[in-house]
Amino acid sequence: NTKRDKRNSFVYSTNSGDGDGSGLGVSNLSLQESSKNGHKNEDAFSAALVAKGLTLAQKLLFCAYCEADGDQIQSSRMRLAQCISILLECARICGNLNSETKFASISSLLRDAWMELMLSYEEEASEQVRRISRHVVHMAIQSSLGNTLYGCDWKHPLQRPGYMGQLLLEEDESAEIMAPPYIPPQDHPAWCQTLQSHWKEIASELHSLQTNNNNNNNQWTVVGSGDRGSGGDDHRVVSAGGNWTEHVLFGTGSSNSDMDAPFTKSLLRKCVPDAVSLAEQGGGEVIFSKLAPKTKIAAHCGPTNLRWTAHLGLVIPSTNCGGECSMRVANKWHHWQTGKVLVFDDSYEHEIRNDTDQVRIVLLLRLWHPSLPKYRRQDELNKALLLKQQAVEKRYKAPSA
Repeated sequence: NTKRDKRNSFVYSTNSGDGDGSGLGVSNLSLQESSKNGHKNEDAFSAALVAKGLTLAQKLLFCAYCEADGDQIQSSRMRLAQCISILLECARICGNLNSETKFASISSLLRDAWMELMLSYEEEASEQVRRISRHVVHMAIQSSLGNTLYGCDWKHPLQRPGYMGQLLLEEDESAEIMAPPYIPPQDHPAWCQTLQSHWKEIASELHSLQTNNNNNNNQWTVVGSGDRGSGGDDHRVVSAGGNWTEHVLFGTGSSNSDMDAPFTKSLLRKCVPDAVSLAEQGGGEVIFSKLAPKTKIAAHCGPTNLRWTAHLGLVIPSTNCGGECSMRVANKWHHWQTGKVLVFDDSYEHEIRNDTDQVRIVLLLRLWHPSLPKYRRQDELNKALLLKQQAVEKRYKAPSA
């Protein structure tokens, strides 16, 4: 018999007195045993098929990494499409096997493959091509069938960070929430009012940093220049001829003293300790962010949804200086105001345009997302940092044969 015949065959009894009285002597027990054996054979075949599919998908994904790093983008995308197709079929087969281990492996590989495919478009120079990244995320979300086929962390095409943590309702931690991209002033944390009350003192220290060339701590570096780990790829989103610089107050690249901005640093430690601690743990930064005239920051998403970003307007171009200075978060444009705080979730797609002839400077803070319970903060941060490290290592470690 062929394998197909063996899977579908019945076992007949030679005793005509057994069975259903039809004279064929079909044993109920034999039928049950045959059915069990048939299912076992099918499950074993399916499991072997999934295992081979996973092995092939791992190799395709690694080849896609190598081609992308070698600027063979189109070839890399083809490999990723093949990888995703195989993994989706494996996920479908795996659903009938009820294998949690295989489900986790497939979900992990699909996350990596979708992420690489999305980034291959998001990092393109053309704005039209970059928009394809939204469609990639949309396909990833839809193909997961509501996370029943595999685990997809993304929830919306405009929110596509590298790491998505679970944000839960404070009163019901079994209910996950969809956090808003922009936080209106009436929902701002209380410390925002404190910063707004002292914006002139902060602006005065900023002015001193820009004019006191004898201050050794007066270091304005190009964002994403590689001088510090955070934001290492941010230079890619700056328009040609534009300039985006920063002075780090807390976080990687900051000075070891408070001499650069004593009042500002003291105030931040007192009223926004969450922002300071997050920066010191490697999950964010507190900086003076300077955007030169005629500079655009292309649409992109931040690395994680575990935090909020706040901007305190310090030097904001006037409305009658030859253009607009504004920021889009998700689908809406917003404007800075001098002495006012603007709060948003930078895991959503955002872009900035300074079309004016004046510089724009804000005090930028990253702080823990309020919907992330305090007891989960460190674990989520450790997980995000570990996955970031693993994402780099995967590009240089070929899968075993």
